[in-house]
Amino acid sequence: MRYEDLDWGALWRQAQDDAAWKPRAASVWDGRAASFAGSNKHSSFERQCLQLIAPQSEWTVLDVGAGPGTLAVPLAARVRHVTCMDFSAAMLSEAKRRAREEQRSNFSIVHASWTDDWEALGIMPHDVVIAARSLSVRDILAALRRMSAYGRRKRVVVDRVGSGPFDPAAFAAVGREPRRGPDYIYTLNALYQLGYYASVAYVYGDSSRICKTLDEACAGYNWMLPDLNPQEQALLLDYVRSITTRQEGGSLLLKPEYRPVWAFISW
Repeated sequence: MRYEDLDWGALWRQAQDDAAWKPRAASVWDGRAASFAGSNKHSSFERQCLQLIAPQSEWTVLDVGAGPGTLAVPLAARVRHVTCMDFSAAMLSEAKRRAREEQRSNFSIVHASWTDDWEALGIMPHDVVIAARSLSVRDILAALRRMSAYGRRKRVVVDRVGSGPFDPAAFAAVGREPRRGPDYIYTLNALYQLGYYASVAYVYGDSSRICKTLDEACAGYNWMLPDLNPQEQALLLDYVRSITTRQEGGSLLLKPEYRPVWAFISW
């Protein structure tokens, strides 16, 4: 087999089909909007990505799958204009709220997905297009071509490395196989196949977080491990307890050994 014979679009779809975690509907993300906004605001992920993006004051930026404005809102403080796009209305409400709190007027909202007709929605090319942790698409080649067409100067994908945010030890604790699906190496090779020579840096996520209750600590794991039966739920609770310590004031420090890593791909 030759490298030229590989179809990275087909390999991406096959890896998606084999993955333990499946893309979620907009309504599911709506339910996660508030907690996702809180856990990502002023995070190390945000700081590292902004440093790597190196925003310029004259730029216009289109953030695709922007979620609660994790990157879009702080970018608005550094560039001329930011367009924040997501298919979750609740995520966009969180982004709008944060932009209002931080008094960002150079900020617009578009309720749309990867597969919508961007031109019909009035979305124009921007200087920079970003898709950070939002490449839950079926056709990776079409998504990358679209980013390339809409980004005049720079395009950025932040994609997971290996398991990404999914703690392999939690899967092992409940007896499930952590079939991880396509990660950044598919994206990088797809770009190469399309004729783009991308650069790669790495962003390291937070390995620990503070929770108020044990139920809150378990909630994030229930997100990555849906539809647990009672026995699996009990095993997960045991695992969460094993990586949790109580702090002064009663809060809980959740500290797994696993630390998520993300690939910052730009072209």
